Amino acid sequence: MQITERRIGESVILDLVGELTYANRATFKASVERSKAGGARHLILNMHDVRFLDSSALGTLALLTQSLSATRSTIGLLNPQSYVKEILTLANLHQLLPVYHSEQEALAACRVPTAG
Repeated sequence: MQITERRIGESVILDLVGELTYANRATFKASVERSKAGGARHLILNMHDVRFLDSSALGTLALLTQSLSATRSTIGLLNPQSYVKEILTLANLHQLLPVYHSEQEALAACRVPTAG
């Protein structure tokens, strides 16, 4: 898996390429932790080039959603392929993770203040 980080204000977009699986979860987690340590309040995972994710990735995404929520940070998915979107739906993660169809849409959602 290849991961490229792009910072836009308080948002970080992680461009993911390849497969998000048990074998590369440490690389993914390290990228997320670097983004959080760098002050990112909004994490956007660009899933356009992710071909596959396994159950380990689903668990990692669910835990990541909870940990970011606890720190009043947000996470969203950008443009997942239909197969990946189907896996997310079957696992009911689509209820926890908003899916955006464009980078502009995802960044605009990050700017909307949340109640709390």
